[in-house]
Amino acid sequence: MRLGFRRPQSVDCHPHCVNLASEYTAFLRECRGLAPATVRIRGKFVTAFLSGGLKHRCAPDEIADLHPSLIHDHVISAGRTLNRASRKHLVSSLRSFLRFLHIKGYVNRDLTSAVPVIPIAKLDRLPRGIAWEDVQKLLAAPDRDTLAGQRNYAVLLLVATYGVRIGQIRGLSLKDIDWDRRLISFPTLKKGKPLCLPLQAEVAEALLDYLSENRGDIESSRVFLTVKGPRRPLCDTNSLYDPLKRLYRLAGINAPVIGAHSIRHAFATRLTQQGMPMKTIADLLGHRSLESTFVYTKVDLPRLRALADEWPKEVR
Repeated sequence: MRLGFRRPQSVDCHPHCVNLASEYTAFLRECRGLAPATVRIRGKFVTAFLSGGLKHRCAPDEIADLHPSLIHDHVISAGRTLNRASRKHLVSSLRSFLRFLHIKGYVNRDLTSAVPVIPIAKLDRLPRGIAWEDVQKLLAAPDRDTLAGQRNYAVLLLVATYGVRIGQIRGLSLKDIDWDRRLISFPTLKKGKPLCLPLQAEVAEALLDYLSENRGDIESSRVFLTVKGPRRPLCDTNSLYDPLKRLYRLAGINAPVIGAHSIRHAFATRLTQQGMPMKTIADLLGHRSLESTFVYTKVDLPRLRALADEWPKEVR
């Protein structure tokens, strides 16, 4: 049996592994239609498995003899140092890869059951956001007399105002802003619902300040561009981590997680504490399941205290 491997996409001393990983990610894109971010994550964990668990034994005859114990041992070993989210990505990526091997006929049986179940309790931790007061400090940190400051302020304000993901901001186009009707639309991510929301006056002013600057000769309709070197749209992997890290430091904020996601958490926590229905918050956050949103009830201290007062004393 011969594998329909592609040519290696990067330099590697084990071309069989490179080719197999390339064929798998192409399968995810072309046959499964997965989002680029999902393909990148699964490709990363599968590549780690090929180099670590299989120790680069990726030739056709070696893959055909893949033993369940290698899969099990790799998950147990790799999972020890991973956080909760990464463990979920690890097992889901390996199950996906093993299904791919079986579908393609590279192994003669479905080995997904060899991936051990890693117990992950739902709602087992608090949201890792920052206080709303810290969000206000962040918004005051950018130097809005500079192009970078104008861009970063507009990005921060969009997250704080609408709770959108950084990927939705990255993909924002000029056509998504309806100045006449005062509406702004955000592209969908993670199969969430499209959002069309009122364009707040403060947001409109920040966007206009940024867009009024010289965009150079670029023909892209993307709103947010790079500020160093030739102007171009932000790439799909650009989370603006470095500029946001500098703004956190300037604002004097010491947070467990640095970046736009902490502001998104603060946005959701604030809505929860204001008594907004969970379904509404879930729709704004783009959550497909209410279970993803219920975690914010754990930081709604007034409601939790009221619930404790109402609980019968004899069962406390």
